[in-house]
Amino acid sequence: MDGPSWAVREFGAAVLGDARRTARLVDLATTLGARPTASLPEGCGTGARLKAAYRFFENDAIAPEAMLASHVAATWERIGQVPVVLAVQDTTLLDYTHHPATTGLGPLDGRHQGFLVHSTVAFTLERLPLGLLAQQVWTRDPAQPGRRATRKLRPTAEKESQKWLTSLAVVAACAPSVRPRAW
Repeated sequence: MDGPSWAVREFGAAVLGDARRTARLVDLATTLGARPTASLPEGCGTGARLKAAYRFFENDAIAPEAMLASHVAATWERIGQVPVVLAVQDTTLLDYTHHPATTGLGPLDGRHQGFLVHSTVAFTLERLPLGLLAQQVWTRDPAQPGRRATRKLRPTAEKESQKWLTSLAVVAACAPSVRPRAW
């Protein structure tokens, strides 16, 4: 990575309600980006930086969508320099079953708990990632297990599969000249 300049490009335009929060986001991205495979304590390096990171992530005034918006805008800038872009979607299951103190989890299957994350990432035809275009994060309602049996009876808007259409709509709305194609 080329020092903190990449973090400024990706997160410097984040509107977090206070310029100091944006500066902290850029600092965290720079620090953690220097060691992307490290845990948060290892990546932060010092107790003071770790404490600042925890305070930042626990701040209810900072919306994850606001942090993401700056990166998405930077992604669209890169897309403008490429003739053909693939917007690839996939869903990831984040399994927190072995972290019983974590709250807000939902069922992934009969035995596992966690979050679902549906991401749309832009790539060039040469497979160079340009960045994230859209992301949806949710948990399944533990009070409604086994909804798969009734999926054919429910409208698409009430199904998890709606995530594919929602992501497509977000991408199409941001780039009206884009012509989505199924391959």
